[in-house]
Amino acid sequence: MGDTPVFSRGEAQARARDNLSRDLRNALDDAEELIRLTAEQAGERISVVRNRAKESLAQARGELDRVQAQALERAKDAAHEVDDYVHANPWKAMALAAVASAAIGLLLTRR
Repeated sequence: MGDTPVFSRGEAQARARDNLSRDLRNALDDAEELIRLTAEQAGERISVVRNRAKESLAQARGELDRVQAQALERAKDAAHEVDDYVHANPWKAMALAAVASAAIGLLLTRR
């Protein structure tokens, strides 16, 4: 077919989150740079807008950091739950892994 990699739904969501996070950080960086570049511009209106933009950027960065921290915490919690399940049910986990591996193997050999 092509060299396009196939990602699971979780991997695709993680990549989308990472891309969104990177894009938001880039937009925030660009906005901060614009504020720095207009620092010498005089006038009360531009000063008011600049200050409002600085506050908005600070809030946006804080919210982005908070969301990323929550996502990391949820990922850690999920990993702990999987680890606990595997330790509590090792044979079920091995059987599930074997079935999943066989299914993936079958799908890959049919390509």
